Amino acid sequence: MDNSAARRASMLLGGIMIAAIALSAILPIFTQNASAQQTLQPTDAPTVTSPPVVTDFSGITFDTDYLHPSGLFSVGVPTGWIPGQQTTNATGVEITMNNGTLLSVVQTALQIAQAPVADLDAIDALYTSATLNSSWSNYARYSDTGLNYREQSRTREDNKLIIDFELKNTRGQVFVARQVAWADSDWVYSIRVVTPDNQIDLLKYLMDNIIKNFKPNRIFAGTPADWLAYFDPSTNLIIRYPGSWRVTDSAPGRPTSIDGSAGSLRIQSQSVSAPLDEAAARNWVSANVAGTTVTSAKETKHGELSGFMVAYTYADADGNQNSGLALLLNGANNTLYSVNMRIFEANVDLNVDTAQVSHSDLMMILSTFQLLPGLKVPLPTPTPTVTLPPPSPTLEVTATVEATTEVTAEATAEMTAEPATSTPVPTNTPVPPTNTPVPTNTAVPPSATPVPPTATSVPPTSTPKPSNTPVPPTATSTPTTESTAEVTPA
Repeated sequence: MDNSAARRASMLLGGIMIAAIALSAILPIFTQNASAQQTLQPTDAPTVTSPPVVTDFSGITFDTDYLHPSGLFSVGVPTGWIPGQQTTNATGVEITMNNGTLLSVVQTALQIAQAPVADLDAIDALYTSATLNSSWSNYARYSDTGLNYREQSRTREDNKLIIDFELKNTRGQVFVARQVAWADSDWVYSIRVVTPDNQIDLLKYLMDNIIKNFKPNRIFAGTPADWLAYFDPSTNLIIRYPGSWRVTDSAPGRPTSIDGSAGSLRIQSQSVSAPLDEAAARNWVSANVAGTTVTSAKETKHGELSGFMVAYTYADADGNQNSGLALLLNGANNTLYSVNMRIFEANVDLNVDTAQVSHSDLMMILSTFQLLPGLKVPLPTPTPTVTLPPPSPTLEVTATVEATTEVTAEATAEMTAEPATSTPVPTNTPVPPTNTPVPTNTAVPPSATPVPPTATSVPPTSTPKPSNTPVPPTATSTPTTESTAEVTPA
């Protein structure tokens, strides 16, 4: 009995010791987890500080204009706002300007409706909750309504519809926005301004001055919205052309070439001794296009300018017969404005009605050749040129020059081109250059309004698909500030 009791006691003691060893290994794990859970604290979300309230607007001027690449409108650029995201679409065009310091966005849009817009009721009907929600899609959704915006008020003043909004971004920053929309026949205009909610006076100041400095160019009504425009700020010459054509060389005050698959344009202004009459216009064509035969000439008028259209035929360097039409307009102070169109077809007289009908797209290009005065578009910064020192007169260099001279002489003997002029550095961008956005599927105007940048401009967004009816502004991007305020219509 004593041995059995001793064995049982020994086994019990062994079990207790094993259990103690196991607990000593496991308990620290639970202790560490509990300690970690007690010490881990959630990180506070970063607070956002709104920019100081602007009370002095004397530093925000509208001394320069932005001409949209389509040429359909220009708008004043407020000091500190940078043009960025732009859209060119078959049904409308727009430009967005950003201020990263004041967290503000200005969006200007023009849409071509299929029929004249009758009244403010028709404009009001465009801006439903569905279309507005799409246009503010870059902003955070309000949980109580499921919309990306809160409409604060909708009023009418004179011939304009005014809608005020409250917006938030994903960081909880609160913004206010105002949209003003109106129509001129079949053109619908929309201007949006977004600011932090503590900058209501700034919002009103921007809106008032953007509207004052907005200039639609109705002279181009009836031409495709998705065409581009070349504008020379040194002469105020402008011409529109299909988006598939390309500017192959240009410089302010110098001749400009624009080439397409069906033809090419040569645009210039020059001083002449006296305004051209018909005989002088015919002589101009013969002197400027080698080997031409003038087929007809007739008077024409473009805006306040009058002159002549001279049709001709010529043979290119390969002997192919081609045709052309020179539009020559007499300007003030004996200035001659010309656009010379060459087409790759033989024996076409573009002064004849039947030829104009069959080549209506080319004639439409010529119809857009105008002076567009009154714009404050700055001259582009010239491309710096590098002047290399003359090479040493070595035997090898001399041989190269001789070979080049022979080739040039042969080529010159065969060529029948216009007199040589100094060729500027080629550029494929209409003046003034703009950032071209990647196309989007959002309707115009305006397309989704971008959220105000934080000191950097908003990346370009895509060009929306064409629609058959005017669409209200699409998503407006969210600015960044916290606080809530209602915009009181001015």
